[in-house]
Amino acid sequence: MERAQPYMDKTFGNRNTAFAFWGLMYKIAVVAGATHVMFMGLFYGLGAHTLAWINLGSVLLFAASYLCLKKRLNLLAVSLIVFEILAHAILAVRAIGWDSGFHYYLLVVVPVVVISQMKIKAFKPVLITSMLLLYIGLDHAMRDLTPLDVISAQTLSGLRYFNIAVTFLLLTYLSGIYLKLVTKAERELRILATTDPLTQLLNRRSLLEIAEYELVQRKRHQAPLAFVLADIDHFKSINDQHGHAAGDKVLKAVSQTLRQALREQDSVARWGGEEFLFLMPDATLDLAKSVAERLRQQVEAIEVPFNGKQIKVSMTFGVSTHQNDEVVDAPINRADTALYQGKVAGRNQVVASAA
Repeated sequence: MERAQPYMDKTFGNRNTAFAFWGLMYKIAVVAGATHVMFMGLFYGLGAHTLAWINLGSVLLFAASYLCLKKRLNLLAVSLIVFEILAHAILAVRAIGWDSGFHYYLLVVVPVVVISQMKIKAFKPVLITSMLLLYIGLDHAMRDLTPLDVISAQTLSGLRYFNIAVTFLLLTYLSGIYLKLVTKAERELRILATTDPLTQLLNRRSLLEIAEYELVQRKRHQAPLAFVLADIDHFKSINDQHGHAAGDKVLKAVSQTLRQALREQDSVARWGGEEFLFLMPDATLDLAKSVAERLRQQVEAIEVPFNGKQIKVSMTFGVSTHQNDEVVDAPINRADTALYQGKVAGRNQVVASAA
């Protein structure tokens, strides 16, 4: 199972990056559609009726791309968005001239291509190169053409600066949205990598990392460090008698109780199966035994409802402390030995390691 974890993390990361990308596409469809509604009214008022109709077509294309995204027709949606940006830039420049600055919106396509999820990686440099050649071609072909709608030089200059500002703001806005989405995806990936999915407690790997850090702190400050290993009594019988769904419910109930009852500075992880490991900084053996006893009593009071029945739960605890410069496995093994002694002695009790 440990070998599968990197693959699972990579798969989850790719999936969340894809979610972030498609979330960005939704934002593009909405923001760009609203922008073109504004442009449509602006150009109609300026008398550039050709461009007003072009913007109406853009609004319809972005609305269609949004509906495609809703229906999970993602490839069609992206194709419509890219087509709109290219077509609008070309037609707008042709309508009122190169100096209007509508060709700047072609730059918005570049980050969209870069962050997109493409199965064939070679497509990205090909598309970006194509965009560069298209931009150069438009500059060469349309810079000196007479526009279809003639507007005043002052209005044209103001429009150019407006388009520069809007392009800059769009790039900033879309970059910020994508950063937010990716940050959220990374946070979810971090939670997946560090917690047990059933109990929402730390997993084995995470607690060991915390333990290594606490060992360094212990050496530096000479503070005590306790380990408590606990096991749900007769858990196999619960699964056999009530089913695995009941067993999962018991694990969740116990996990919630343990998490709420521990000290703020303590950590608890699902160690494996029905076992839990507690890490207790600044805790002597006596203090750790006292906390473990309190936990035992609170778990003993649990009654888990399932199919009209109440499942009683109890746990056995083994307690140990870190000694000298030993590795982290040593106190865990002693806690495991103490736990085994408690099981043999009748369960539902706290046993401290002799060492």
